Amino acid sequence: MSVNMSHDTEINQEKMSQMVDELRIYTLRPGAMARYLKLAETVAVPVRGDRYGVLLGFWAGEVGGANCVFNLWRHEDLETRRRLRLELGALPAWREQYLAEVRPLMLRQMVRFMDAVLPLSAPAYPVGLYEFRMLRTRAGEANILAQAIAERPEPGTLGVWTTSAGPINEVVQLLGHADAVGRFSRSLHEPDGVLAREAARIEEVESSLALAAPHSPLL
Repeated sequence: MSVNMSHDTEINQEKMSQMVDELRIYTLRPGAMARYLKLAETVAVPVRGDRYGVLLGFWAGEVGGANCVFNLWRHEDLETRRRLRLELGALPAWREQYLAEVRPLMLRQMVRFMDAVLPLSAPAYPVGLYEFRMLRTRAGEANILAQAIAERPEPGTLGVWTTSAGPINEVVQLLGHADAVGRFSRSLHEPDGVLAREAARIEEVESSLALAAPHSPLL
């Protein structure tokens, strides 16, 4: 019995190591946000469910990527994701009721495949404002930076990832804040903050503030 349990544990650990999180960022045409969010809530999410990747969160940009939608998905592995995307793309409801309606609303789509360094966790307090930080590093420095953030996470950190495809040499950090006052009570440039501590590794930083969509699992 103990041998089987050990074997099962090894299998579960292997599955966890293969899992990939996918961050999709859509840049919408000005004025298209409300229409897009409605289509996502009433068509895309019901059609997809969790059968084609598990939805972890869905946000609408307010500051920074103000005309962007952020959605975060989890897949068992990249091959499973590829297979399920083909199945999803073959669904008439997906093609005709969703894609045909949202294509005119979009300007650009960006996908990041990410490995979790600090796996996503639900906030332990009410969150009114989310923040995505994209920290581009020097070549070969992303894992070191991600570990440094994960080991000394600032208040509100919900997850830390490194990118494996899409923009590479990048660390993605998701934070949750009670409100805008809480976010700006602490500057990104504090002497003990990650930008000061790890300045030699970082080449560029982008920050976007976003609100959770009504259909987001992470509210």
